[in-house]
Amino acid sequence: MRRTTVPSRRLARGLAAVAVVTGLMAPVVAHAAPTDIPPAAASRNSEATANAPAIPQIAADPAATEVPESSEVEKVRAVRAIEVGEATDEWLMLSDKNFVFRVFDKINAGKYPLTKAEAYRVYKIVVEKPDAPDATAFIRTSIHDFVDRDHLEYARRQEEARLAREARQKAAAFAEIPADAAMLDGNDQNFVYQVWRRSTGPKVKDGAMTAWGGTEATWKTFINTDIFTLHIADQRDAIEKAKQESEEAARILAAKQAKKNAAAVLGILTPEGWLTLSDDNFIRQLLTTPELANPRHIEVRNAAEAALRSSNPADWKAFIDTGLKAADDRDAAREKAIREEADRQKVREIKAKAEAGRVRPRLVAAANAALAGTPADVTKFLSETQFNVFNQALRTTTPGVKAWHVRAAGGDAGITPGTQSTTTADTPLGEATWKVVTGLADTNCYSFESATHVGSYLRVQDYRVKLQASDGSDAYEKDATWCPKLGNSGSGVSLESKALPGRFLRHYGAQLFAGAKSGDTTGDLNPHLFEVDTTWNIVDPDPIVTTQIMLRWHNDDAWRAFVGNPKSPEVLDGAVRYREFTNTASAYWGSATGVRSVSGEALTKYRASGGPKWRLPIIDTTATPDKKGTYTHFVNGLSIYWTPDTGAHLVYGAIRGRWEAMDWERSYLGYPKTDEEQVGNLRRSTFQGGYIYHDPATGRTWDTKL
Repeated sequence: MRRTTVPSRRLARGLAAVAVVTGLMAPVVAHAAPTDIPPAAASRNSEATANAPAIPQIAADPAATEVPESSEVEKVRAVRAIEVGEATDEWLMLSDKNFVFRVFDKINAGKYPLTKAEAYRVYKIVVEKPDAPDATAFIRTSIHDFVDRDHLEYARRQEEARLAREARQKAAAFAEIPADAAMLDGNDQNFVYQVWRRSTGPKVKDGAMTAWGGTEATWKTFINTDIFTLHIADQRDAIEKAKQESEEAARILAAKQAKKNAAAVLGILTPEGWLTLSDDNFIRQLLTTPELANPRHIEVRNAAEAALRSSNPADWKAFIDTGLKAADDRDAAREKAIREEADRQKVREIKAKAEAGRVRPRLVAAANAALAGTPADVTKFLSETQFNVFNQALRTTTPGVKAWHVRAAGGDAGITPGTQSTTTADTPLGEATWKVVTGLADTNCYSFESATHVGSYLRVQDYRVKLQASDGSDAYEKDATWCPKLGNSGSGVSLESKALPGRFLRHYGAQLFAGAKSGDTTGDLNPHLFEVDTTWNIVDPDPIVTTQIMLRWHNDDAWRAFVGNPKSPEVLDGAVRYREFTNTASAYWGSATGVRSVSGEALTKYRASGGPKWRLPIIDTTATPDKKGTYTHFVNGLSIYWTPDTGAHLVYGAIRGRWEAMDWERSYLGYPKTDEEQVGNLRRSTFQGGYIYHDPATGRTWDTKL
């Protein structure tokens, strides 16, 4: 017997034959071409993960993640960080919860808005759950992170305030409105209101009243563009009125207004005496101002000096009428470009550090996205995004247990793929997401804080790696610090213990250790696997349980190359799981059959016949020994055979049994050309060289030649 419902001698011969075919095991793009024949991979269904340890069922130790209250030293550091004076007993005697509220109450909201908001968020958590460790973790570490963020944001806000003040000053000067500090340093809406109060131009006044009732965007538009257009309109009205007196009066007024407008570009309210100067002397007067001594106005200064080098009055007038404004636009563009490039350089530096650190790939990806985007994207990355992408997961790279993740809920940490659900296709693994923070004991290294247990980190204790709450001690911080290096296997990342130099985060028997290649601890056993057991892939947070299908996909390299990448989500249909892959292949799992794949034309036939609702495959679609086609066996004695000449056809029951007894396609019959069909009272399958008939009434089955 061969090619029955279990792998047979024929299957073994097929495996051996296919293995020597050059290129047969290479990845393929699709199975559309008739010469695409899959590898004989059925025997590897379980071998890829046969040596994996049992999935650990580690009980969480809640006491391990109980964060002890902060110390006086930590409270003193927190008070100093927020610049509210000395940490008196009034601070130090508070519980951690009340300390956080006092931070919220006393901190300068203008300078530390992010820290204040975080203090409020943490306080609300602790009020609702008094035993939550968030208040202590905030005092111990988070407050310093948010203060640092606020310092960066404060500098950015100061620059924004400077630019906003300059914009208001230019707008006021252009509209010939004397502006005091209260008008320039207030908000945009107040500035618009003051313009309405102080302007003498009817159109500017009306425009300010309309803008005042608008939105923030409306106020900015008024300040940056509308006020200039409206004031020019008021000036034109004044010139037209002057024309009623004389053309000369209109000309003199237009010349004065041009000088006013030119000086206003620099935020200068032009003294009356300047307005009667000749154009060249007016330019000379501008060159004496502090504004043109400022390197930020280098383009305007250069343009003014160029105009004076000319003896042509038309060049002086052109500079006053349009040249100064054009040069100022160039100065603004240059300054904007410098600011934007400085911000991009900051992003590049953050990206370079993350790349060198190897443990924050999401930060690298976010930096790349910002650098490929707009200046607004860069600004958002620096102020917000970079702080939201620290969460990652750690995945194994050891053959047989690839796609297991580091997991801990308190106490002993280990690796697990999770347990495949019987009710949902994708199930969160849980307790497997880690916030990758700057090393507690070394800023060049990193610590891994549990995303679900605030204030608890992966730390070494007696060579074991555990999830335990931080007590703030130097010893703990060293135990919880890991220094990344290129993976010991040549890729990925390896994490060297700061507390135990030369020892790396390693899994052994699904448990985690700080292991070395040789030694007498449990984590040092199997030295031949040391390099790969200490190499990790840093992947996206919140991983899902790695199902049986995906365990095979990750651990069976040849099969993965053959089926391609997942094309659609995994489906759970009753007790059956299946998933479609890019290379015209689908994988099916059942508790009795394991993971098997159907591919090429066999897959099309299988789906048309009912697919997994009908019956499951018991081998992968496999190349026939003559390499002319493929066969796939299914439960209950059914097969699908395919060749380019005959197509894909079902063979089953007594007819399949007769063909099997005749040595399958090696008999004179060759391959099937049709599915089994009803012919009168008989069942018949047509083959290349003849027929097999079955009489249901008598049970007789026979073959005939064409």
